[in-house]
Amino acid sequence: MGIHEVATRFRRWARAHAAELCILGAGILVRLSMALLYDARLGYDFNAHWPNIRYVAERQTLPPPDYNTESCQSPLYYVIAAAMVARGLDAGAVGWLGALWGVARLALIWAGLEKWLPESRLARVIALALAAVLPASAHLDGMITNETLVMLVSAAVFVAAPSAIAAARTGGVAPMVGLSLLLALAVMSKVSAFVLLVAIAGAIGIEIVRAAPPSTWWRALRARARPLIAGALVLAAVAGPFFVRNKILYGELSPTAYEGWLKGENAAYEKIPYFQRRPPGFYLAWNLAIYVHPLYPSALKPDARFFPVLLASTFNDYYTFSFSGGGQYNAQRWIPAEAFTMGAMSIMAGTPIALVTVIAWFAAMRVLWRRREDGEPDPRFALLLAPPGALLGALHFATKYPDDHFGPIKGAYLQFIAPILCALFGVGVAWMWRGGRRWRPAALLAMGALAVVAAYTAQARFPRFGTHAYRGAPFFQPHAIAPAQK
Repeated sequence: MGIHEVATRFRRWARAHAAELCILGAGILVRLSMALLYDARLGYDFNAHWPNIRYVAERQTLPPPDYNTESCQSPLYYVIAAAMVARGLDAGAVGWLGALWGVARLALIWAGLEKWLPESRLARVIALALAAVLPASAHLDGMITNETLVMLVSAAVFVAAPSAIAAARTGGVAPMVGLSLLLALAVMSKVSAFVLLVAIAGAIGIEIVRAAPPSTWWRALRARARPLIAGALVLAAVAGPFFVRNKILYGELSPTAYEGWLKGENAAYEKIPYFQRRPPGFYLAWNLAIYVHPLYPSALKPDARFFPVLLASTFNDYYTFSFSGGGQYNAQRWIPAEAFTMGAMSIMAGTPIALVTVIAWFAAMRVLWRRREDGEPDPRFALLLAPPGALLGALHFATKYPDDHFGPIKGAYLQFIAPILCALFGVGVAWMWRGGRRWRPAALLAMGALAVVAAYTAQARFPRFGTHAYRGAPFFQPHAIAPAQK
């Protein structure tokens, strides 16, 4: 194949994917704005993440779980960042890493949509657009946090999982080994990625149980035995030593900050029975204040409400960490008046987006449960199990540790399953669009809501100049770190 033919094919492909390329370009610009014009030291829990990175860089070992609020986290992100810092790079460079991972994640999401959502181009375009401009995801992509790594690896898991599940039915080992490696890396990035492992294992278990009659269950399990055993060995070899180490040193497989640095803060809550730590209204009630005052402490004080805070912190900079308005390290955080208004509008727009996504999840569950390919269930069913698992995990965390002063409710915590949610929103919009006159106005309303969210993200990341201009964190250290003497 000559260069001219390659160029011709590329032009044809680019013309056929013009909308997707424009969306990807916009998403890249947003991530570049975070890398260039956001001080990574302003991000969530920087004062805990950064000391962990320096601890690893200086001492070549992991900090104990009571070192600070983040020292109990899985170590992969901190090891990678520490390798950069040990070579003279500073917070700005680590922020750049998060932005580049964000760009790679968008590319993976696009690839996953092309592979696993062939039924509707409109659904793929809408899903990619939401992934590109979702405020919580874009905001994280400039921060120093392990969320950026678990988001990237989780996107790779979603691309690989259906193929590996389908291949396992006929004894295919290699795809499951690859998937298990990705799962191990995700868990080593953040423990919450265990949700992905449970979702995939649950989907495989459901497939086996659904084999009819029950006498064939053993045959279905035996067919999958080699790939499942190989995958389990890979997972245990990569992620197992870290959790065994925790058990030996600290008595728990995965201690949290509330068993370490925040143990004193959590002592009072441990005396309260689990199901009495939050009132029913925490799970069931709404709070309209988020649409008027879209920032903390709306929907948290005087009475905390889980879902309004989750929504507000997904579609707006609810906790005020300078997504809009610039800001300087160790200075008071602030947002301009227009960002306040646009943030409220983004939450309003996020409400129908969330509603369409939830409805689409139920519809997709029904469709994929019934659909069979060559007599086997649709392997994409596993992807639908991840969002409820992640949501239940977030609810459990906010219930077990009900100290709202430390922000246990954050949309950021669910961004690792955001690609699935974005795909579901795209499916919901495409379904309404195909519904003709009856449903097309609702599809247009959902698209308009997405446009409002995109406008908020664009406004937030538009460069500013003058006294309150955006400032990036330093890229290089003035003095290199000297490793501690052993």
